[in-house]
Amino acid sequence: MLVDDSAVVRGLIRRFVDPEPGIEIVATAGNGEVAVATLQRTENVDVIVLDIEMPVMDGLTAIPLLLEVKPDVKIVMASTLTERNADASLRAIAAGATDYLAKPSSGAGLSTADDFKHDLIEKIHALG
Repeated sequence: MLVDDSAVVRGLIRRFVDPEPGIEIVATAGNGEVAVATLQRTENVDVIVLDIEMPVMDGLTAIPLLLEVKPDVKIVMASTLTERNADASLRAIAAGATDYLAKPSSGAGLSTADDFKHDLIEKIHALG
């Protein structure tokens, strides 16, 4: 499941992940509140790729609620904050996230996006 307030980012991650054998995106959400509701009615969610900064309900607030719905789900935080702000990453791990990954910033080059794609797919395969 992909959770990010940016439709562009959700689309980008979908384009990265869809062709990958063994990975299927079964749901998407634009904020933590929608993610919790979606997880309650969606089967086969093994890994959630979750943004930190989102309107309505941010990723840090959503983590314990998602784990309450499905205690065995693995959560990978994917945010530009994980690169700039180690505290956000540590709080996410303390709240129950399994791992984290820095999304490339809008000014980042193609190699950064390729690194993100590779790392994301590797983490999803390892956790799922």
